Amino acid sequence: MTSHFDRFLARLPEVDADRGRALFRPARVERGELLVRAGDRPERVGFVERGLFRLYQTDAAGTDRTLAFRAEGELVCAYSAVLRRETSQVTIEALEPADLMVAPRSAYDAMVAASSGWRQLVARLTEALYLRVEQRQTELLLADAAERYRLFLAGHEDLATRLTQRHIASYVGITPEALSRIRRRLISINDQRPDAAYGRDHDDDARDGNRSGRPRSTAAAAHPAGEGTR
Repeated sequence: MTSHFDRFLARLPEVDADRGRALFRPARVERGELLVRAGDRPERVGFVERGLFRLYQTDAAGTDRTLAFRAEGELVCAYSAVLRRETSQVTIEALEPADLMVAPRSAYDAMVAASSGWRQLVARLTEALYLRVEQRQTELLLADAAERYRLFLAGHEDLATRLTQRHIASYVGITPEALSRIRRRLISINDQRPDAAYGRDHDDDARDGNRSGRPRSTAAAAHPAGEGTR
């Protein structure tokens, strides 16, 4: 079976794909661990083979504001910090046990600089990321809470049942209680729609292990395969 990483590399000329295979190595992070902490200088670039991550910022009141999710088949890193070679403004938390392919940031930067294929791929990824960020800003500025939730379901339907109500509410920009009210209204209006469409399963924070809203701290961004424990 072809891995997500192999399918990602298939977008490159073979010589550039080989450079990626030589650089990236398997790694594992456990649920609740931080791949990147705000204020740190990111040292790794990761590609998600299995698992789910949340990118968030914390405001002055200590409230998490979820910016994005990253799942299978996507690069996960503090992208703007990597591009600008600055400290990260976001924290990246593993919401599930995750298997990654990771590369040291300095070696990744050198590979991209030396490879036209990688430069073109990174340019396409940067453009796609810019469009996603612009769309999200438009939603937050112009759409009401119910519409933002509908847009979340339309764009992340495959992730809805993997997320808790708390995480979805943080992404939509409302409290979990407000999200519950919106979902009840939508379900009553759309009785014919399958339950999962409005995420009834993610009602229960038992999916989150009833753990604290604050993720566990870890000194390492990711454990090289074989060093971590499940």
